[in-house]
Amino acid sequence: MNDLYIFIARLILGVVFGILLTRIFRPDWSIFHGVGMGLILVVAAYLMQIMRNRRKRN
Repeated sequence: MNDLYIFIARLILGVVFGILLTRIFRPDWSIFHGVGMGLILVVAAYLMQIMRNRRKRN
């Protein structure tokens, strides 16, 4: 699968789950906090992938 498609899928799912998590645990936060949380989830997914690939090479 193309890397762009993977990025778009992760971005959409990350934002959706970020909004969902903020609505469940912090209902007083705005939707922008949820989008920020989703972006943090996407960055965390990419960081974990980098760490996993680094460990495989060594």
